[in-house]
Amino acid sequence: MNVSLDHFGVLQIEPTDRCNLSCRMCTPHFEGQAQIHGVPKGIMDLDLYRHIIDGLVADDARFDHLIFQWLGDPSLHPGLEDMVAYAQRRLTGRVGYLRIDTNAIKLNPARMDRLVQVYTQAPELPLLLVFTVDAHTPETYHHVKGQDALHRVRRNIRRFLSRRARLRGDVRLNVQLQFVVQPGNAHELGDFIGYWSDALACYGGGKGYSEIMVKRLSVAAGGEGQREADLLYERTVDALGVTDEDWGHVHIRVWSERPWASTLEAPGPRPPCAGLWATPVIRHDGHLMMCCADLPGELDLGDLATQGFRALWEGAEAERRRLAHIRGAFDEVGPCAACGGINWYHVPPEVVRGTLARAGAAALWPDYARRMLSGG
Repeated sequence: MNVSLDHFGVLQIEPTDRCNLSCRMCTPHFEGQAQIHGVPKGIMDLDLYRHIIDGLVADDARFDHLIFQWLGDPSLHPGLEDMVAYAQRRLTGRVGYLRIDTNAIKLNPARMDRLVQVYTQAPELPLLLVFTVDAHTPETYHHVKGQDALHRVRRNIRRFLSRRARLRGDVRLNVQLQFVVQPGNAHELGDFIGYWSDALACYGGGKGYSEIMVKRLSVAAGGEGQREADLLYERTVDALGVTDEDWGHVHIRVWSERPWASTLEAPGPRPPCAGLWATPVIRHDGHLMMCCADLPGELDLGDLATQGFRALWEGAEAERRRLAHIRGAFDEVGPCAACGGINWYHVPPEVVRGTLARAGAAALWPDYARRMLSGG
């Protein structure tokens, strides 16, 4: 069976877990933790990265898309542009698009030019840059992000938009401006949308896809404080009348999903978390992690420097954890019992049935289906 998550899952590769900000919404960096994933912070070695990418090709691994980021900011890796270029050469046809999530502080105009140049070497593979800005004024940016850098961020993003506007033909160099609603910045959402809508009109040139994403704050994957964050988000977008809209030069998007445990209504039976099927993460040291919400690194499957992706992702330990989720035994899988679950994927029934069939546990299907359909 191919390791294929087409139209379902996403592979994350972490160039580094270091960050140059101390955002209030990011506990590890806000608290200045010396270690995040249970290992020393670091930067992925480029030879190791190429070995991993070559291994994905050898295993015929395919994903909806690939994200260059987990916890740190990928722009702190001096070889980020080379990583993107290598993925273009090796993974075109195996991923739907490449994505970089960044605060843009270190992506100065020269590096923005380099990223645009890298994209033009393989324009058939879309490249999405997600800029996490979260503020409209320097004062609020400093408050929520921990540094006075908004002017630099705007300059760098405008450079990117300007360079993109000069490209010819069908441009698949896309951009998302992200605003995570949280205490301290909610009052600036309207001005944020207005500023970046105007900037995209001026610099966008109608090239590529552009969106402004209004996201809800995730508090420890549905932990204490999540409901308050959800209420703030909903009051803010409702007061401004912000909805999914297409304005022609920019798409406005609102993040509607919530972690399973944080619904304002009484939740139904907890389903298996899609993290164990759909969000493999490759840590900066080359270890394959089973879920993007597992920041402490408890769901470590092994080292891709010495083992193949297929052997680990389809191995006995990975299947044991998935079967525990299907049975509802979340306490058997490390951190899962205390987690609200990721909220941007769901496990389709056919994926559950496939997992049970591979494990020789098809007899579990009737009980699973009855529990999910009956509400308990």
